[in-house]
Amino acid sequence: MSTLSTPGTLRNRRVRTWSSFGNLGRKPNEYEVVTHNMNHTIGAMPLEMSADVHGNRWLIKHRDGIALKVAALDSFRDPDQMTYRKYTQSMDQQETYVDGLLAQYAGEKNSDLALSSEALNFLSTALTPARYLGHGLQMVSAYMQQLAHSSYLANCAAFQTADQLRRVQRVSYRTRQLAQAYPNEGFGTAERATWEMHAGWQATREAIEKLMVAYDWDQTFVGLNLVVKPLADQLFLHTFAAIARSQGNELDALIAENLWLDAQRSRRWTIDACKAMRLADGNNQAVLQDRLAQWAPVGQKMIDSTSLMLAADAGPAQASAIASAVQAAWVQYLGDAGFSLPG
Repeated sequence: MSTLSTPGTLRNRRVRTWSSFGNLGRKPNEYEVVTHNMNHTIGAMPLEMSADVHGNRWLIKHRDGIALKVAALDSFRDPDQMTYRKYTQSMDQQETYVDGLLAQYAGEKNSDLALSSEALNFLSTALTPARYLGHGLQMVSAYMQQLAHSSYLANCAAFQTADQLRRVQRVSYRTRQLAQAYPNEGFGTAERATWEMHAGWQATREAIEKLMVAYDWDQTFVGLNLVVKPLADQLFLHTFAAIARSQGNELDALIAENLWLDAQRSRRWTIDACKAMRLADGNNQAVLQDRLAQWAPVGQKMIDSTSLMLAADAGPAQASAIASAVQAAWVQYLGDAGFSLPG
């Protein structure tokens, strides 16, 4: 004969959970279940290979042996709690929106043929060469993901990598559309020369190339997510959108603003990751601030040269206004992350 449990017995029943999470005090949510302890580069046998293989020796030198202590970062959580399912659903909505813009402006309005010579020059200078920028940010984001000690950090970097691929695809698509509308204007053929030779791009190109050889994880994280990427997003998405709209180019302004949503998500998790690193080890704040001091001049050069390029048709006063606005936004972002610009 069965006996009904009393209310007190039900209240005292232990919450079912997984021991891997420690004393969580609650059931782990979907985000934690599919993210926690999924990193194949840590553990007794990283990469599931012997300790002396090149990949593991690289991890020991450029992640485990750096001044930044990153071994205790499982307390970090993505503020957006992004999973693969959630990411693909979100991107499906954003891509549907952009596809709708392209159909409306290219099909119904035939907007490219209405662009002014000023707008076309701006696009050939500041938009279509940006696929090189996007690809550089994609590769460095992927490297940051590969060396991340925590699977929570690694997933954030993986989604950031996907964001940059999306950016490259959209810039490439617009480049092809512009090439079809203006076959004699160099769209689709002149971007590499612009990227490599145009004075306004050289500070950004230099920044990407320096990131490519910043092998230590702390250098990559600070150089990419606290300096180069936020400034590139501010200049080539946020500021770009405002200028494109002022030139009557609403389509590219709206696409840039949609990509800016991805940039905002990257900033949110970066800010929280910096907080988690400070909590993980008291010395991490000084390490990160030191790395920022090393990368800050690279970012300053990006602001100065890119502002002049974006305001080429408006004059020095507009370039100065752009530089001041971008500088202020950068200082605010760094402050939110717990840092200040040196000097």
